[in-house]
Amino acid sequence: MKGGVLEMAGRCDRGCVREVNEDSLTIDEEIGLIVVADGMGGHNAGEVASSIAVNEIRSLARKMLAGDKIIVPEGGTPNLSSRGRQLECFVKAANSVIFRKGREVSKEYGMGTTVVAVLADGQGMTVAHVGDSRLYLFRKGALTQLTADHSLVGDQVRKGLLTPDEAARSTLQNILTRALGTEEEVQVDVADHPLFEEDILLLASDGLTKEVTEDEVRRVLAEGRPPSAFVEQLVNMARDGGGHDNITVAAARVQAAGVLHSVKKLANKIFGKGA
Repeated sequence: MKGGVLEMAGRCDRGCVREVNEDSLTIDEEIGLIVVADGMGGHNAGEVASSIAVNEIRSLARKMLAGDKIIVPEGGTPNLSSRGRQLECFVKAANSVIFRKGREVSKEYGMGTTVVAVLADGQGMTVAHVGDSRLYLFRKGALTQLTADHSLVGDQVRKGLLTPDEAARSTLQNILTRALGTEEEVQVDVADHPLFEEDILLLASDGLTKEVTEDEVRRVLAEGRPPSAFVEQLVNMARDGGGHDNITVAAARVQAAGVLHSVKKLANKIFGKGA
């Protein structure tokens, strides 16, 4: 991968209040995939829905991307990139499985989940999302939210009816306008973004964003520690803030070319191939 490699880490935590962890997480470094899903609170079997989402997306991604021949599905939303069509296909397939299962098993009727999924390769990334789990980009000290929450308060903020601070205090935060599994068909937001050395991608369920402010997140990422370290710190901060919901945080950092060169040099020495 020209310009860098991805260093990934993630943690899924039950939090301090909920009896069941309805969040799910998967990371596949080989194909550059990270998926975070948050089973819908107040619905049946949210933990089942989120687990289906991450497992279905990863299974399809490995079938299409991990072999000698990369498969690009036909159809899909016009004008999407090849990777965009792939990721949209994975998410829509997960929606179909969750929707069907929710109607075959009575105790799981109406289950649903959010999802935010990223495919990245060190030069660029594609994100697909449904619901209010988020993707942030940290670049040169600035933290930017790349996804738009599919929620009632999110819509109100975009229309100018609420300020971000008012939305953060709203009792209607949990009302989603879009989710996986609740309808037979789902609209998936898909976007491509370039990546540069030292960029950090941060995926999170609302268990983080309800307890930790964006400015606090930015300060943690600015410390320059490895993803495994700041992921742990952010989850612990959410727990210290009350941990009222399940907490999932995952990250990928594009390592500098110099770091990649040092790793290759060390590997060459270890395996006797010279400097």
